[in-house]
Amino acid sequence: MAALVATLWWSVSHAAPISTAMETDEAIGEHLQFLQEQGIRLHVAEVAQAYAQGKFTPARRSVLNFGIGAPPTWIALEVTNPGKIGVLRRLAVENSWIDRIDFFVLRGRLAQEAFHTGDARPFAERPVDSRYFWFNHVFPPGTTTVLMRVETPDPMVLPVYFTTVEAAQARATNQETSYGLLYGYLFALLAYNFILFLGLKARRYLFYSVYLLCFSIMNFTYTGHSYQWLWPASPHWQQWSNPLLMMVYAISGLMFAVSFLETRRLLPRLHRIVMAGMATFVVLQAGAVLLESRVAALLFSFGFVFLFSATMVALGALAYRAGQRSARYFLIASVTAVVGASVTAAAVWGLIPFTPWTYRAVDLGMAVDATLLALALADQFRIGQEERLRAEQLAHVDPLTGINNRRAFATLVAPIWSTGQRHQRDMSVMLLDIDRFKAVNDTHGHAVGDKALMQLADLLRQRMRSGDVVARWGGEEFIVFLPETTLAVARLIAERLRTEIAAMQIEGAGAQFSLTATFGVAHNDDSKATLENLISVADRHLYQGKELGRNRVYPG
Repeated sequence: MAALVATLWWSVSHAAPISTAMETDEAIGEHLQFLQEQGIRLHVAEVAQAYAQGKFTPARRSVLNFGIGAPPTWIALEVTNPGKIGVLRRLAVENSWIDRIDFFVLRGRLAQEAFHTGDARPFAERPVDSRYFWFNHVFPPGTTTVLMRVETPDPMVLPVYFTTVEAAQARATNQETSYGLLYGYLFALLAYNFILFLGLKARRYLFYSVYLLCFSIMNFTYTGHSYQWLWPASPHWQQWSNPLLMMVYAISGLMFAVSFLETRRLLPRLHRIVMAGMATFVVLQAGAVLLESRVAALLFSFGFVFLFSATMVALGALAYRAGQRSARYFLIASVTAVVGASVTAAAVWGLIPFTPWTYRAVDLGMAVDATLLALALADQFRIGQEERLRAEQLAHVDPLTGINNRRAFATLVAPIWSTGQRHQRDMSVMLLDIDRFKAVNDTHGHAVGDKALMQLADLLRQRMRSGDVVARWGGEEFIVFLPETTLAVARLIAERLRTEIAAMQIEGAGAQFSLTATFGVAHNDDSKATLENLISVADRHLYQGKELGRNRVYPG
């Protein structure tokens, strides 16, 4: 009976061993057991004895996650080889930020083989050239116990895999391909927007490029690529790079947000709060660095990333409410990025299960976020172009009558005049002025006077030929440029208009009334004349017509 109870107790307190004959692409956490040190470093022989005595705890989940600042932890795995010859297998811990990880292969209670790695050691000391922690071992027939000692103040997440070397390489190739696509896409957006910044000198494009660059560097670092390829001989910097680059990434995102959303103008109080919040976290992080407390630095960084995510959404919502039209794209992008970053941070922190999808949620979220923010920048550029075009149109249109103003007249006529003079073409100008218009305003009011001006402008717009240029010259005075028109034809056109104006009925204060207008016409009979000279002649003819009794064309 005692033997049966002991057997049952052992089966409950021990995880099932893994067989070399088993093939799986999933993490093997359910085959692992763990024991955490309680302030005193344990020797491998002591750990082997504790394991034999059943003091380890079965993991019961596929990925072990002990959170930030966990004590050094021992992991045990039993491997069985049912065959008659040794089998090569790869044991992989697919986490790139563990400070120290020591592998011990036991036969009985003795360490037969040991490997020491981690990012506290130079990269060249790794047993296998990988951004992850891999070691290969030929497992002999029978049962082999593997112990791992893991120590790090970073989030102690342990996705452990047990596969063939070929399967591990295939999974790594797939991962590297996906990262290559992500980095290539982000770099293309980064380069494009940086070129836009150089061309347009708009700082929001620069901040967006910096934001993408900071995310890419942060991602490149916490995935282990930077330590493998950029600073393999700098373990101290590697250990501090994750919390510091997380902070830089979040700050770059907020700087882009306040620039893009124009919070200084639209939300000045919130702008000051955001800037003060960033400064506060920078000071806290600087204190953690000076005190060499990586646990504090990590807590500040993760806390800041969560706060950054919420702030981005709040800024987008409030800016949209304040009238920033492009903020709708920003808001959707921020929600996407928040979901991705929060899922990854929560998975790494141990708040939710750690899986390939939860770990890489930030990558997917950032890809969508970057795309939507690029659309937001394009939308903002389009809105800016529309506003500039509208402003240019307003600058060239008389606001009362809707026809060209004096500035637009000069712009439109200048090239026609230049071409006509060069080819000695007939061109004429006529100026017309409403007779006794002050009396209209005094009798019927300025509103009726404005209505009369609009009605006259509509008549001119309808009666002029397609190549003619009509404009309000000032007050109750209008000008018409007539290309390919002799003086005789110009006088006929002016006379027809004078007649139609006199017949036009305008609704006044209780009664209809009519207007008359006097016309001054001039022709470019001098090939050296300027447009200004021609307008001066027409103006002089207009006033001569006024002196002769009004309601006439001069010369008639």
